[in-house]
Amino acid sequence: MFGGKKKAAAEIMAPQWMKILIESRDIVNRTTDPEVFFSRYDTVKEMAGNLASISKYVKFKGTKPAEVLRMAMDQEQAAVRDLIVRCFQKATMNAEKVKTEKGKRSQFEKFQTSLEPYFFRMSDENAQLVQDLHDEALKKIGG
Repeated sequence: MFGGKKKAAAEIMAPQWMKILIESRDIVNRTTDPEVFFSRYDTVKEMAGNLASISKYVKFKGTKPAEVLRMAMDQEQAAVRDLIVRCFQKATMNAEKVKTEKGKRSQFEKFQTSLEPYFFRMSDENAQLVQDLHDEALKKIGG
């Protein structure tokens, strides 16, 4: 009897958690806002964990929630690297639109300062990538 209540609750929650997971995953893959990226990445892991915890009550098609969670954990630094590249591309495009050297430099300073608060969430390689891209861009601008 008690198992029936858990199953009923799981069947209600599963579609909602799945929707949140998919929406968050899509945002993670598109955003150039580090704050949004890291909060939504946490949401992906949380929802995958929630879904994994009810997988004995609900059948899932495709990749199992426990596997989604494992992949999210394993691929986090690759996703962070993709974020860094997107942010740098955005900074580069914005720098191309401004006329002054100061304005161009400002875009790459914004790029670096937007990511610095999240260095503790990054591998050393990713934190170094931010620094290297920033420094290389400023060298090209000169001055």
